[in-house]
Amino acid sequence: MRHLRTALRSIWKQRSTNLINVTGLAAGMTAAILIFLWVGNELTYDNYHPGADRIYRTITSVPKLKWTLESAPLPLLGAIRTTIPTVQSVTCLKPGSTTFQLGGEFFTEKKSAYIDSAWFTLFHYDFLKGNPRNFFNSPHNLILTTTTAKKYFGEKDPIGQTLRIDTFDYRVAGIIKENPANSSFQFDVLIPLDALLTDPARRQYELSWNYNCQIYLKLRPYARLDNTAAAITAIQNRNTNNKFGAKYSLIGLKDIHFETGLSSSGGAIIHAKRSTVDIFSILGTFLLVIACINYVNLTTARASLRAKEVGIRKIVGAGKQSLFLQFLTESFVVSILALLITFALVGLSLPAFRNLTDKSFSAPFTLPLTWNIIGLTLLAATALNGVYPALLLSGFKPLNVLRGVAVLKFKDVFLRKGLVVVQFTFSIILIIGTIVIQRQLDYIQHADPGYNRSQLFSVSIPDTSVGAIKQQLLEQTSVAGVTVANQSIVSITNANTGSADWEGHDTSFRPTVSMLSADPDYKKVMQLQMAQGRWFDAGTPQDTHNFVLNETAVALFNLRKPVLGQHMRFQQDTGTIIGVVKDFHFASLHEKIQPLIIRNRDYGRTLYFVRTQPGQTTQALAAARTLATRYAPSKPFNYNFLDEQFDNLYKADKKVSTLILIFSAIAILISCLGLFALAAFTAQQRIKEIGIRKVLGATVPNIIALLSRDFVRLVLLSIGIATPIAAYAMHHWLEDFAYHIPLSAAFFIAAGALALLVAILTVSSQSLKAATTNPIKNLRIE
Repeated sequence: MRHLRTALRSIWKQRSTNLINVTGLAAGMTAAILIFLWVGNELTYDNYHPGADRIYRTITSVPKLKWTLESAPLPLLGAIRTTIPTVQSVTCLKPGSTTFQLGGEFFTEKKSAYIDSAWFTLFHYDFLKGNPRNFFNSPHNLILTTTTAKKYFGEKDPIGQTLRIDTFDYRVAGIIKENPANSSFQFDVLIPLDALLTDPARRQYELSWNYNCQIYLKLRPYARLDNTAAAITAIQNRNTNNKFGAKYSLIGLKDIHFETGLSSSGGAIIHAKRSTVDIFSILGTFLLVIACINYVNLTTARASLRAKEVGIRKIVGAGKQSLFLQFLTESFVVSILALLITFALVGLSLPAFRNLTDKSFSAPFTLPLTWNIIGLTLLAATALNGVYPALLLSGFKPLNVLRGVAVLKFKDVFLRKGLVVVQFTFSIILIIGTIVIQRQLDYIQHADPGYNRSQLFSVSIPDTSVGAIKQQLLEQTSVAGVTVANQSIVSITNANTGSADWEGHDTSFRPTVSMLSADPDYKKVMQLQMAQGRWFDAGTPQDTHNFVLNETAVALFNLRKPVLGQHMRFQQDTGTIIGVVKDFHFASLHEKIQPLIIRNRDYGRTLYFVRTQPGQTTQALAAARTLATRYAPSKPFNYNFLDEQFDNLYKADKKVSTLILIFSAIAILISCLGLFALAAFTAQQRIKEIGIRKVLGATVPNIIALLSRDFVRLVLLSIGIATPIAAYAMHHWLEDFAYHIPLSAAFFIAAGALALLVAILTVSSQSLKAATTNPIKNLRIE
């Protein structure tokens, strides 16, 4: 208790310094806990399932078509189950969207999936009502999450309630908890796979050897991955001619979240980038280090001021152990205060953090990871700020302590300067990273994609009366233009390998090309530009067999000149190349523009793209809704704004950018707090010198320059260290974009100037205070 009382008195006496210590340490720990909560969530995806280390998903590689797919043929499921003994269990997943009808209204659930009867033997779900056995008793059963059930049935018991899908009533047979935030399977509706197989036509399609489902396997402990994958490939070879050479491999369940290289993905399972996790791991570590550096700097600085106190206490009989415990107690009390504030800050910021990351994190203080962060930080803080000063001062003879000799025979000022350099090096790296990321995202938002996406929305009306619907839309005064296509220009995902043939084509060259079906008004509505030739003409029937290529396709095919008029064959259709459209971006700027073949036929999924008159979007939407209800009364009215679809391509990038901006600001704030306190400490140490200089005629600017010079040098050194490190990191980050800004020297100059300005303002505030104090008062201080 004696040490605690003394510690509290000492903390109160130096309350301004300790307030900065507590604030900086609490801010650093709060930010680090939030960051590592997200990092831990990313790194532990799907590991909560029993035997997760033995669960795998098939990967289908088709070398001749240059495909890498997460899907596989459904008939593989039964064959694997009966012929490969190393497979303990096997199941399948078919993600999709489901449209429910309830009370005359339509609702679309995008997070739906069909599962087979073995699904729950591999994957863990918390059933609140019902059970898997009853669920699979009928193909027309449903499992809903608690949130989804409440949306449809409110407070009523959902078990036994029905929702209509097409012409069948589906009965709710189970209610499950939402899966954890670190689950790849974020489905709100689960339906038995048998529901797809009750319709004869659908059954024939699903049981063909198309790549239409995801297959998951749980292997026996002695199983070898390569042998199991080879056995699956052998099944394919036995049952099909496998003319494109499809081969299978296996990816671990825990690795799926960071899977890369897929040719296409339905988007039902969200994949992440491991590099992003690495960035945030480094960022979280930076914040902790910066916060601890503040603590170390200020504590050791104050400890050196207490050298006389320690020397006198030792002369009057204080033992080394007593002094050691005194310093340790003071450090521990400050750390506990920081911890209490951290609890409050995490609780207050967690809802906003969940909203920003779109993750339903568990309560952070129930997780071992959080307590590991807190424990390690407090251990490091207590050790560095309690043990170090205690050993530094309590271990010397009184006379040596009174002379200010530091450990290892060098003045502790060099340690503090070194830590300031480290602190500002981290901060400048973060500033540079923030500037580059923001500029790249700004470039993406304002780069010309080659088409005009403003005031444009799409609506799907599944009816054969394409011409009539289009004409009625065009008759609306709120509509400026209408075109029909099978995909959104923002994200053209249909592709084909090997079916394109042209004059002079080397048939061994089988490129993968994207394909789009669009009507004659597409160019005008999307405001595309032609490089040569023309677009499709509604008055030319032959154009339904002709082709328009983009510039990338012309270059890839190495077509002889003139390109226009050459014959071409694509997907069993022969026609003429009538035009070359200038390249436009039909995917994320992370990807290079791919070759594209455009046709005026076989729209498949019919999407109407409506360009509205300025300020009349609401009226245009109402007109489209009326037509959709008239022509497709049994389907919900769904529409998408192309601006929103475009923004969704970069949703993950924007989240990363926002998080880095926030945490970088916190890092800079913590650094400035430390610099502010050190400047105040330095000014206090030199208070008599300042008084003498003022008496001898020094001006206020002279004093400010004197006190700021050393800190400016430290920041300049930090800029020199941080610049090459940040340049290397940002160069690799930008490589992830096929189209990106150049890494300009202006970014580094701006970051350095900003850091220098912040440092000068921070130090000058204390220097100005010292420089304007009455010198007579300073000289009287003993």
